[in-house]
Amino acid sequence: MLANHNQAIIQKLAKHTRQTDRTQFRILFVSIAISAFLLFSVFTIGLTYLDLSRLQNTRLYGAEYDLTLINGFTKQQQEVLMHDSHVATVGSQAYCGAVSRADGDKNLQAGLLWADETFWQLQKAPARTEFTGHYPQAADELLISRKLLAACQMDSLSLGERITLTYEDRTGIHTKAFSISGIWDGFGTDQTNFYVSEEFYQQSGYQLNADGILYVKFKSSYPTKGSIETLEKRLHLTKKQVYQPSDYIEQALTILLAVCGLCVLICLSAYLLIYNILYLSVFGKIRYYGLLRTLGMTKKQLLQFIRRQMTVVGIAGIAAGILLAALTSLLLIPYLMKLLGISASHIRVHFYPSVLFVSVLMTTLAILGGTQTPFRIAKNVAPMEAVKYHTAHAAPVVKRRPYALRRALTAAYTIPAGPQKCFANSGKKRSLCLRMAIDQLKKDKKKTSVVFLSLATSLTVFYCLTTLIASLGKRTVYPQYWDADLIVHNCTQTTEAITSLQPAIGETLLSDITDIEGVARVYAVRGMPVTFPPCDGSDPVNETEAASQPEPAESDNHCFSSFWLKGYTDLKPYLSYDETIADSRVHPNHYYGMLKGIEEAEFDYLNSRLDTPLEKEDFLSGKTAILQYAGFEIPPSWIGQTISFTADTQSAKITIGAVHYGDYYGASVNIGPNLIVSETYLRTLTNRPPIISFLIQYEQPYQKETEQTIKDLLEKSPGRQDLLITSKCEELETIEASQSGMIETGTVLSLLLLAVGMQNYCNTMASSMQNRRLTFSIMESVGMSRRQVLRLLLREGFLYAAGSVFLTLTIGTAITYLVFQSMNYMRIPFTVPVVPLLCSIALVFFLCMKIPAVTYHKTTARHSLIERLRDYR
Repeated sequence: MLANHNQAIIQKLAKHTRQTDRTQFRILFVSIAISAFLLFSVFTIGLTYLDLSRLQNTRLYGAEYDLTLINGFTKQQQEVLMHDSHVATVGSQAYCGAVSRADGDKNLQAGLLWADETFWQLQKAPARTEFTGHYPQAADELLISRKLLAACQMDSLSLGERITLTYEDRTGIHTKAFSISGIWDGFGTDQTNFYVSEEFYQQSGYQLNADGILYVKFKSSYPTKGSIETLEKRLHLTKKQVYQPSDYIEQALTILLAVCGLCVLICLSAYLLIYNILYLSVFGKIRYYGLLRTLGMTKKQLLQFIRRQMTVVGIAGIAAGILLAALTSLLLIPYLMKLLGISASHIRVHFYPSVLFVSVLMTTLAILGGTQTPFRIAKNVAPMEAVKYHTAHAAPVVKRRPYALRRALTAAYTIPAGPQKCFANSGKKRSLCLRMAIDQLKKDKKKTSVVFLSLATSLTVFYCLTTLIASLGKRTVYPQYWDADLIVHNCTQTTEAITSLQPAIGETLLSDITDIEGVARVYAVRGMPVTFPPCDGSDPVNETEAASQPEPAESDNHCFSSFWLKGYTDLKPYLSYDETIADSRVHPNHYYGMLKGIEEAEFDYLNSRLDTPLEKEDFLSGKTAILQYAGFEIPPSWIGQTISFTADTQSAKITIGAVHYGDYYGASVNIGPNLIVSETYLRTLTNRPPIISFLIQYEQPYQKETEQTIKDLLEKSPGRQDLLITSKCEELETIEASQSGMIETGTVLSLLLLAVGMQNYCNTMASSMQNRRLTFSIMESVGMSRRQVLRLLLREGFLYAAGSVFLTLTIGTAITYLVFQSMNYMRIPFTVPVVPLLCSIALVFFLCMKIPAVTYHKTTARHSLIERLRDYR
């Protein structure tokens, strides 16, 4: 046969059909545009959220890395990491001393760190905001941060100027003048430390295999858990070493997969809508397609005719959706955040070319998938039978599987039994309408399940994200002792002088703070220095053996001081135990310890945290004390032993009841042990014990106004320069600054994800209203009013909303709790974001009940009942 060149006619017919069926193609256009918009937006915002997560991690910890190897490393382990195909960079850092005094600060507490070129130049660079000078090269050069200069009250110092430090390393205690080779500013906990040269580190006595840290950054931003575990196995770690992936790298792949899963859900929504609309469109035009076939149009040309209609709509919809998403993501989101009063100064929404390609590809696949079945139905239409077909009362006639299609069409137009009864003056009309709505949901269980799951999934993701976002800062803040909001330490002590402790915190100051509005409780720790008698020369056991004896005999209890000094010198390689013991006999005040008295309420909390709780009465009466851990092993045999000490000129004895391993009571510079006793017992030894520290608990956590009032009071205190203040609010502010727009971006992402489920519901309702127009027309013809039809649709929408909300509040809450706990490293309580959740539930109910009514009105407003019954298609 000769070829029939009628492409121009097909093109003209396709254009004419798009113009005559504007409503249908507008719905298709909007659906495709929304799908492309959501895909592009979710991918863009999701990837931006991951970028901000990495930025938060970088700023919070002071460098860009994915995992750390702590407590030393070998050269072989470093080589394994550097030559691994998944690893991009391997930086190293090491501790090499502690600074106790500087020119402007006699009680400075800072560390000395050394970092290699990879860490400082590559991994540290993203956390720096300012850097002048160069990294130290000579042994007498150091690098200092702006924050540390301010703490030392030396803000005026510049490059090349000298600063004298008193520091301790493994070779001893030294006082040395350093030249400032560089000054930097930025983020990270290392701002309170000095950086020194490699030459200085080699002279400090520290070794990389014991004190070094490796920082590893992967080439991929989303390494798998298997690759991380495989790398760990290759390193052959010792029991001492700690292999710790960062929070970001453990969550990044999970978040990316979740974003991809949600994008698949968006594609499914687009597929369902395109399928539903084209399915109904093909059924409505069976007779038209049959006429075209009888006029000579081949199957291939018929498919070309339908595809050309969809091609134009698809391209236009994708282009409009992508442009709208780009405008929203890159311009409107920061603008709206500003209008809403949310800080958007750090929001960085980037354009990703790969996201554009993936969004277009996935939308195109959704369109192709949604058109396959309608195309196959149109292609298999029997021409001679189709010309006799009328959609108002017959099923389409096709060559293949006609009975299946007839059953599908008949099911779509089934009228519920007895609709007129629903609106009779009967008390049962509401329950009957509800049963009709339930029957409608049961009619197509697969579609109903998809809507329920789509709405519930989107609402659950919104629920989960808002929960995590609301707790983002609090989950990252390191908890202080006893969940304190503010801790203040007296820093007047020095190591050598037993009389150095001064009353920098007065009782009047403590009383004034207690009276401040918003302060719930204030607990003070008071103390006094004590000395411990050394072993006398007549002891039949030599001092070294006595110090290391696992089970001291009753007659050897006074050798506790020798045991303690043995543990202390083991931590200081440059010290000789024999020389230290000899010096302690000559200068016992240089090796003093501290009695630290606490109130009854504070003992109750501390006792609950001990491995073996003490008898309360024994502690309060001064019979037992709690020994504070100092970094070396304390054999269990010392628990229950009675030790002697001297306070001022009084000699006393007390029994060690337990060992405490926290840091709060050990924050003092004395060489001797810290013994925690009751404040009542402490006052029997001294009338006015000075306050060593105190902690404050607010009525509500993170009360900035209350804290500012307290700080103003502390600033006016005469001893302010000798106070070390640790604030949970300040740490939260630092973390929130490092989060750099994560809360705003996460909020936008969660709202977009909520829109995914609503889009699928809109799609289903739009196709359902088209499918049920004849049903509604017949129901109206037997007595049902439009208002009563709307009432029925409201019940259907209510059931959709109620079902999805029920799934969210049950299964969704369980999922949210599990996700929250998996990321809750600081063990804060799980709290539900009530306001966002209630607002989202109200929005879901409103839209689910409003959309069917609006769709019904749009599909029936232009035609009378007679016209809809006569010309239904």
